[in-house]
Amino acid sequence: MGKQARRKVEPVRRPAGIDRWAGLWVAIKDGEVIAASENSRDLVAMVRSKGPAAAGAVAQFVPRHTDDIVIGVG
Repeated sequence: MGKQARRKVEPVRRPAGIDRWAGLWVAIKDGEVIAASENSRDLVAMVRSKGPAAAGAVAQFVPRHTDDIVIGVG
């Protein structure tokens, strides 16, 4: 295999005030939480219901400060 061009991927920054969503899955677009749910399955349905306006949203779990391990889905 030949060398492949690597593209630089910028991390998604943690929005200010996101701790108010602790313990929930959130969808973030343009630095704003556009949906929140207790589980990722329901979050996906909420984001899809918003149609094209939610395109490009990023889903993440907002851990409580007591969580020792956080596993991201990406």
